[in-house]
Amino acid sequence: MAVTYSNVWKSILVALKSKIRAEMKCPVISNFDETNKSNHFIKLIPRGSEQGDVTKHSEHRIFNIDIIYYLINRNNAQFQDYVFNQASILEALIHDNPTLSLADSTVAYNLRSGNNELGIEVEEEYEDYYAMSWNFSCEHLNNLG
Repeated sequence: MAVTYSNVWKSILVALKSKIRAEMKCPVISNFDETNKSNHFIKLIPRGSEQGDVTKHSEHRIFNIDIIYYLINRNNAQFQDYVFNQASILEALIHDNPTLSLADSTVAYNLRSGNNELGIEVEEEYEDYYAMSWNFSCEHLNNLG
């Protein structure tokens, strides 16, 4: 028996990248993309999903993605204000858009930016960057039949 499915992960990542790029005006890459070395960029790292209610006709799932925002580290008085401003913009973007239309005509909903951590440790290749992270999650109903 053949399985019927849709690639919800891809749909969520594509839609989230597009939404963030439009507002933040910086490159947005996923964990599987090449590295980026621009002045600032955002990396989306898919972490997993949690299965919720399952019925004969649908599956509820919560998708978890880490959002890491890299900014080239500046040693000046305005850098802290800039970091806080960028963090506030990203948080407002997610708060003001509680749903995300996906390419398969379904909707991810209950978008949450979760906890924010400032000044996180970065990989060696990004040692010149300041980074902050969020635990993003959204919900989706799939396999509607």
